[in-house]
Amino acid sequence: MPDQMIFNDRIEEGTRTSAVTMQKWGGSAFFMMAVALIVAPSIYLVGDLRSAIGPITYSLADFLYGPVWAASLITGVFALRERIGERASRRMNLAMLAAFVAAGAMVGVACIRSANRYYHLTHPDLNLEMSTTVLVVWATLVAGVLATGWHFTGWVLILIGSAGWTSRRLPRALSVLYFVTGASSLFVYVLPVMEGNSAALSVILSIWQGILLWKAKPGDIQTSEINSDHPDQA
Repeated sequence: MPDQMIFNDRIEEGTRTSAVTMQKWGGSAFFMMAVALIVAPSIYLVGDLRSAIGPITYSLADFLYGPVWAASLITGVFALRERIGERASRRMNLAMLAAFVAAGAMVGVACIRSANRYYHLTHPDLNLEMSTTVLVVWATLVAGVLATGWHFTGWVLILIGSAGWTSRRLPRALSVLYFVTGASSLFVYVLPVMEGNSAALSVILSIWQGILLWKAKPGDIQTSEINSDHPDQA
């Protein structure tokens, strides 16, 4: 029996250590989201596509605002789901599903931007940048898919804010910031100008959440807890 207890303690310790490592990865993911939300829009705003390194810098922006942001979102939500545990498992599962949809939309936007840009660069004889129809179609398509990504990101943030509030696994102020940022993101498809507000709030949120996850200790993770105080586990 003593040997079995020692064995069980070692397994539990290993599980806790692995969970803390996942929290560190989640913290890094949130930091990467903040970097992507700062660097990529800056390149889109002031970059010069016709310069020698223009195509490379724009490709970097696509990579950050697409695959990097998408992978970081999924990793971050997964880490938070581990942190919150069974206290709000259903909401965190829904947040994970919404994160996959948001991530897919953001990768789609990056692919559309990249494909359109290189088609323009490889066919300068067509003068596509002078075609009003082409520009309208391209801008509408990008804006629509981008708004879809932000809309589902809004649901992710609201669900996390709700789970963090009821489970008390996140600071109250941070949960409120999740609600505010999520509400702003939900309606980017109605008012595209709200993308800037959502991005700015998301940077603050990502940095705060990243710091919190990086400071995680074994007692902060609720991977195997079943709390009877939350019977719905919603």
